[in-house]
Amino acid sequence: MELTTSQSSMLAEDDVRRMVRLLGSVIADQGDFQEKRRKLMDGLCEIIGATSWVWSMSEFHPDKPPSSVGLIHGGFDEKRFAIYLEAINHPAMEAVSRHSSLELQSKGIHLTRTRQQMDPGALLDRSAAAPLWEKVNIGPLLMSLRPMETGGVNAIRVYRTLGEPHFTERESKIAHIVLSEVPWLHFQAFPDKESQEITNLYPRHRTVLNLLCEGWSRKKIAEHLGLSVNTIHGYAKIIFKHFGVHSQSELLARLTIGDGGER
Repeated sequence: MELTTSQSSMLAEDDVRRMVRLLGSVIADQGDFQEKRRKLMDGLCEIIGATSWVWSMSEFHPDKPPSSVGLIHGGFDEKRFAIYLEAINHPAMEAVSRHSSLELQSKGIHLTRTRQQMDPGALLDRSAAAPLWEKVNIGPLLMSLRPMETGGVNAIRVYRTLGEPHFTERESKIAHIVLSEVPWLHFQAFPDKESQEITNLYPRHRTVLNLLCEGWSRKKIAEHLGLSVNTIHGYAKIIFKHFGVHSQSELLARLTIGDGGER
């Protein structure tokens, strides 16, 4: 792995050694793409002191709400991740993400940014979504966005809990270098047009979609969201129609087709 002068100027020799060891272990791993992603992210979190992470195919556009499919994650228990899905799909997140969406649209390259860089006006803290982020106990954020071939991005987010220090420039640089060195491990494109058009679904539908992909039953989703099972049946029907599928297992299969080189 070669580092340019600007990339390596702030990194200690130990940082570089740990990155090289991590990348080498991921390349040598005999698992599938999902297992390699988990190994990479768990190792990266250990290096930069993050407590949880999420990797997804996402629509990230200044004129659309941020929305994701194919989520894999680490560092969350089941209940906390369900709350996370409500937070990330909250309508207020469109305004919060607009600054970084415009930067990505302008530059069109792989970007890694801290929460302060993505939300310089601290809109999130004043938004209607803030109570959900507090409930899920997430504070500092580091996000790496890599454009996909036919639109959308690989959205890789790493988090720390509330009260912990923000990610530093050094930690952001480490994350960017590590994630840039595995282009074959990134999603290349949404698996189909319907997946790319998930912004056409309402925020609550997208939350239910992600919970269905987590394997949750409709009864369990209803209890978590405080809704009736019939309401969740109605949401599921809309989601299935959007994707042209007839079951939860068929939906899950549809959204796992876009795995890196397996696509």
